[in-house]
Amino acid sequence: MPPPSPSTGSGRAGRRAPFSARTTGGGATTWKARVCALALLLVAPLAVTCTAGTASAGTTPAATAGAAANRYRTVTDFDPGWLFHYGDAGGASASSYDDSGWRGLSVPHDWSVEGGNPPSDPFSQSAPSTGRGGYLPSGIGWYRKHFSLAAVPATRKVYVEFDGVMANATVYVNGTLIGTHPDGYTSFRYDITGAVRFGGADNVIAVRTDTSLQPASRYYTGAGIYRDVRLIATDPVHVDQWATYVTTPNATSSAATVHAQTTVVNSGGTAASVSVQGVLSDPSGTPLPAVTTASRTIAAGASATFSYDVPVSNPKLWDLKAPNMYALATDVSVGGTPVDDDITPVGIRSLTFSPTSGMVLNGRSVKLQGVALHQDYHALGTAAPQRAVQRRLAQLKALGVNAIRTAHEPPSPAFLELTDKMGFLVLDEFFDTWTQHKYSDAGDYATYFNRTASSPTGTPAVPGASGSVPWYQVDATGIVMRDRDHPSVVMWSAGNEIRDSLSTREPLLTRMVAISHALDPGRPVTQALFRPGDSGDVTGATRTTLDVFGGNYRPADVLTAMAMSPTRPGLLTEMGTETSTWTTVQNNPGLIGEFVWTGADYLGEADGLWPTVGSTAGLMDAVGTVRAIGYSWQSTWGAPHTSPPPTGTTADRVLLRPDHSTVSTDVNDISYVKATVADSSGRVVTGSSAPVTFSISGPGVIVAVDSGSQTQESFRGNVRKAYQGVAYALVRATGAGTIAVTAHAGGLTSGTTTLTGTTAPFVPCSGSCD
Repeated sequence: MPPPSPSTGSGRAGRRAPFSARTTGGGATTWKARVCALALLLVAPLAVTCTAGTASAGTTPAATAGAAANRYRTVTDFDPGWLFHYGDAGGASASSYDDSGWRGLSVPHDWSVEGGNPPSDPFSQSAPSTGRGGYLPSGIGWYRKHFSLAAVPATRKVYVEFDGVMANATVYVNGTLIGTHPDGYTSFRYDITGAVRFGGADNVIAVRTDTSLQPASRYYTGAGIYRDVRLIATDPVHVDQWATYVTTPNATSSAATVHAQTTVVNSGGTAASVSVQGVLSDPSGTPLPAVTTASRTIAAGASATFSYDVPVSNPKLWDLKAPNMYALATDVSVGGTPVDDDITPVGIRSLTFSPTSGMVLNGRSVKLQGVALHQDYHALGTAAPQRAVQRRLAQLKALGVNAIRTAHEPPSPAFLELTDKMGFLVLDEFFDTWTQHKYSDAGDYATYFNRTASSPTGTPAVPGASGSVPWYQVDATGIVMRDRDHPSVVMWSAGNEIRDSLSTREPLLTRMVAISHALDPGRPVTQALFRPGDSGDVTGATRTTLDVFGGNYRPADVLTAMAMSPTRPGLLTEMGTETSTWTTVQNNPGLIGEFVWTGADYLGEADGLWPTVGSTAGLMDAVGTVRAIGYSWQSTWGAPHTSPPPTGTTADRVLLRPDHSTVSTDVNDISYVKATVADSSGRVVTGSSAPVTFSISGPGVIVAVDSGSQTQESFRGNVRKAYQGVAYALVRATGAGTIAVTAHAGGLTSGTTTLTGTTAPFVPCSGSCD
């Protein structure tokens, strides 16, 4: 089929569900409570003071789930209060298991980059992960969490939702096996109602993670519960998982239509008369008139989809330089009484694709000035605080990057929350492997791709399927449903350099495209094809199955495919860092853009290169220092010019500078304190590799030390060798007050800086997105 035209333009909040606490006590609704919630969601200045009891950022005490009740649905931040054990632990699934010796922590947590428990030097040349996994540890890790449901009525449905667990997550509640989810990149949710104890009784959730089967990837994967977790309590009649789908079929600066469809499930024992009301609020938090659907009867155990339109006059469009975000509040009523609610962020935009104009955003042709990114953040591994993600995206934006390819897996909801707010365009990629392993990676996704999914899967039903289905269909369904409401997501990629035979991969691609089109007809599907001119993809069915023909490192193959199918645009899904290919993109209107490999250095893909533990292919190194090729791309893309700092030759002192002078106790916040080995004039001495020793006083802690070096040097402790004259201490507050950080390097003059610690929750892009 030709590429779809009107595309979706909305976004669902993911990180910690910051909109979930928007009520007063006792379930009474106030206008102020709702506006406070929207303020947190949109990060817009409002003439309302949000105080305790009306709104929060999801910082519910871990001990009592459900304490941060919203008006009808309760969404509780389930990140704090976990216990961790490195290695297997017989009997740890039982609620009576003695976990008193386990380590307390909050998730997201990547135990591999820590080196185990207690944290230690993580790198080993003999690691089963090999250089492909960064020579980092693998194996089994257990998590347990105690919680009560004292504030949750026993009539509610209770779900636990994981944004990502690496890998082979097996979940137990009070000793009952709930489910197993093999893939580490896809999100899943389990109904745990039948296993929990209501009232003040102690409940225990236990999660076993297992990355023992190695090598598991060509790059570092992380290990553990490395993304967010939330506990959700709803009425039996409620909005289903990822079931509000918002599109903007008409969107201009003078008028727009926001089309919403919401699937409501009735998990109760009797039929219910159900209606849905939608209230769209603009970026300042001002609500538009409500739209209410007609009532429908939903039988017990059944579901129904409600659709409606919201007209918007003079909308503030979502765009690259002005990523305006609206919010759609969806209320579900039974017999006229509200019982459930949900909020979906919305970006109003028009997006079309054509072979003559390429990608057209809000009426103008836009080229994808893209980079590929893996999801690790070096010393922080894959459990990166949102501040670190925001920092990297801001650095890339300064180079002229407007697009991200999430290589080679779906990103976290937290990542897409930021790309929505910062105005990036995202190519959301499904898988790195299908049925054939890459190299000898026995633990990669090919192990599970075609395996029959266990029940429950933790994700919605696969469209067009009956009976048992393979994991790839379950995961593709979950990816599209979870991410389709983000305005920053502009395309899906079915896979990267798939090595299956042509006869195998063509029907598999057809099925994945069908799933994507059924769930999200407005976005095109592409694929990062491997040598498509040699593999038969240019001349075979792949060319006519894909909406946008994508190819890695073979521009001529992509152009040939475009010529053979003149109704389809093309995309250079992966290219090297040389800038010469950009002329090809500029000279071909139907060529949407290109993604440079890569935006930043990453761990892994260093097999046989010990003591090197990661790739140095980035426009920036792993801590954000821009390379010469990065400045070259900045010029090529026409971004405001910046220059590398001046350099010196004789080291005299250490200069300290934090990237943010205020840092929170929130696990999503971090300050990168930069130590520069400088000469007497303050110029960086790039030839210095002097060990820098950091010390800290006051209410703060050094989470890790880092530099741009890709050698096996540990991230733990307080000493890091300077790389090209620079090292970092990554600092988080432990309380409110003044934090002093000092850096020493041999006989050089020491440097000192101060930060202000705060207990305020971190809100992404609050004030600015730098």
